[in-house]
Amino acid sequence: MHKVYMDAQMEVNDSEMEMIAKAKETLQQGGHRALRFPEPLESSFNEYYCTNTLKHVRVALFTGLFLYVVFGIVDLMLLPADRMHMWFIRYAVVCPTVVAGIAFTYVSRFRRFLQPAVSLVMLVASLGIVAMVYFDPTPTKNYYYSGILLLIMGAFTFVSLRFLYAISWAIATTLAYEAVAIFANHTDLDILIQNTFSIIATIIIGAFSNYLMENYLRRDFLNSLLLESENRQLQEISDELRRLSILDALTGLGNRRHFEYMLEREWLRAMRSATPLSLILFDIDFFKRYNDNYGHQAGDDCIRVVAEKMGGFARRPGDTSARYGGEEFVLLLPGTDMAQAAAIAEACRVCVESLEIPHSRSKVSDVVTISAGVATMVPDHDTGRRELVEAADKALYQAKSEGRNRVVLGSSAGLDNALDSPTEKSEPPVSSSPFRSFPG
Repeated sequence: MHKVYMDAQMEVNDSEMEMIAKAKETLQQGGHRALRFPEPLESSFNEYYCTNTLKHVRVALFTGLFLYVVFGIVDLMLLPADRMHMWFIRYAVVCPTVVAGIAFTYVSRFRRFLQPAVSLVMLVASLGIVAMVYFDPTPTKNYYYSGILLLIMGAFTFVSLRFLYAISWAIATTLAYEAVAIFANHTDLDILIQNTFSIIATIIIGAFSNYLMENYLRRDFLNSLLLESENRQLQEISDELRRLSILDALTGLGNRRHFEYMLEREWLRAMRSATPLSLILFDIDFFKRYNDNYGHQAGDDCIRVVAEKMGGFARRPGDTSARYGGEEFVLLLPGTDMAQAAAIAEACRVCVESLEIPHSRSKVSDVVTISAGVATMVPDHDTGRRELVEAADKALYQAKSEGRNRVVLGSSAGLDNALDSPTEKSEPPVSSSPFRSFPG
């Protein structure tokens, strides 16, 4: 296209900028030790947490399901009537709930509800064990008590529950056990005190481990967020430097370096596909006289306007317009034959002339005009890129030597027949039209 664009466009919206600013502020203040970030940082962390712990949660649920099923063997040691109670709780209530929780983790649109869903699964599992404690036929009612401790530790460390969810679940489980032990089973006071102390100690140890784990993930989230932002900024700076290195600051078109790069790329592509590659060189007629008469600022303005008009003719992907140097411009047109290139060159000449930019010092018109040289080649291994440029350059020289404000066609094959004979050069144009076509 006629403007220079980079392949990657980096855009950061206001919410992202706000989140990055809050991340920096939180890290500086040590806020990653808190249990909640300010919004929108907390919402982003929730997504990050779910994404990074998803596999862990699935493994934990599969493992818990396996253990819950296998521990049914323990129920065989009970009386048949009680065994039926235990198996109903285990296989008709808890195991289907865990299976549903596992299935839930595979539904991506519900991913943001992963933590409350897993907490609910864990609560059903723990209440199932509390129910087993209630139906425990042993006098001490301690047959299933160890399962509560195992679940508490697993919820805090293995299942990757967030701290607040894990604490809430642990308190609900503890209260349920205490209610059954005190009001339903009338557990001996010494055993009740010992069990309660063990549950509280397990919660404290598990909560500490869970807090450290979540703290680490919060810090990792903030650092990764800032690192991503810094990498994006570096990429934007790199892209901007690259853009500036191939951009002509005055016109906004590509510079000569950009043209050379595109010429090499399109030459190789045209060689592979055996398609024509056309090149048009333009020159503003008597531009030095224009500069001397109207001043450099007016000269710059003239170049900008002319460049904008000519650049508009590079309409297809692969078309390249660039400032070749001074008042010279170039159009590179892949897949364009000589006739098409000539028509485009003539359209450019007419377009610039129709701008009617005053040029009282011109010898060919009272307005700014351009001359153009056109060359077309089908690249092969016997020709080079420089030959195409030289053919267009000599055609431009021909146009200037014949009076300017015209288009001259160079070679459509190679350099040797890019121009006509010297006799034909010295002859005046056979038509009043500024468009001249020379056979290749």
